[in-house]
Amino acid sequence: MRALVAVVLSAAAAPSLAAVTCTISAPALAFGAYDVFAGTLITSTTVISVTCTLTGAVNTTVPYTVSLSTGSSATYVQRTMKSGLNTLGYNLYTTVGRTTVWGDGTGATATVGGSLSLTTGTRSRTGTSTVFGAVPALQDSKVGVYADNITMTVTY
Repeated sequence: MRALVAVVLSAAAAPSLAAVTCTISAPALAFGAYDVFAGTLITSTTVISVTCTLTGAVNTTVPYTVSLSTGSSATYVQRTMKSGLNTLGYNLYTTVGRTTVWGDGTGATATVGGSLSLTTGTRSRTGTSTVFGAVPALQDSKVGVYADNITMTVTY
């Protein structure tokens, strides 16, 4: 039994008062086919890009933080993808070791941050972070196309 699974990331920006604008983007994270009888988890990655642009005349360094929503599950403990009424558990992590859930910094979740130096000579820069996804093994799921929507927020 196989299911096709993917997570779609959407964007939001929470701007600061500086003369800077930032955007966030990422391609969908696709896990591929899921075999309910396979004894190993399925992993996948995608890259989140944060691009900040200096709109004023003063050089600045822009610290930023990226948070991810719970998606349709309303919890970070185990996010769930849906196919109609059926669900399939998964989660998104900050490191390849998949030990820290990428969330909003509450509970046991963490956010990921960075900083970009913007000058009048280099007005735009992009920082990237890898999202590490995993679907646990041996879930009793029905055949279907499973998906979830995660909102990415960059705060700067």
